[in-house]
This record gives sequence, C-alpha cells and structure tokens, in this order.
Amino acid sequence: MRTPDAAALAVLAYAPYRKSSRSSATGSCVMVGAASGWVGIQDSKEHPDSTRRTTLATSHQQWATFLHAVKTGQLNL
Repeated sequence: MRTPDAAALAVLAYAPYRKSSRSSATGSCVMVGAASGWVGIQDSKEHPDSTRRTTLATSHQQWATFLHAVKTGQLNL
C-alpha cells in the first residue's frame, strides 16, 4: 500500500473536489478529488475552503478497488 507524502497531500489540497451524487439536501456530504495518482476524500462541512479541510488520501488503485467492492455488494453497507 502506498502512503502519500507531503507533496501528494499539497497537490490534493488544491485539486478540484466534487460532491457525492448521494449527498444530503442539508449539504453534509463527502467530496472526492483527484490529482497526480492520488484520490482525496473530504467532509464538506468541516470547512468551506477545501485547502483547509482534513484530507484522507489514497491511491487511484486503492480507490478503484474500494468502489468496485461497494458497487458489487462485497461490503455490508
């Protein structure tokens, strides 16, 4: 498993983030952004400025594996 370094986190801080299509009407949602082989996951209600939110970073491959598991029902969600 790859671990993001400071440079990867800096790039993700300024990546364009999009809200989940399943976000609630109150604006509480997960936001996802991608840059330089990494995917960043943020909580939109933490701070209005994406550069100041906590970012959970994962590799594109790990994110793709997670999405596949969700979409194919491999997780009890």
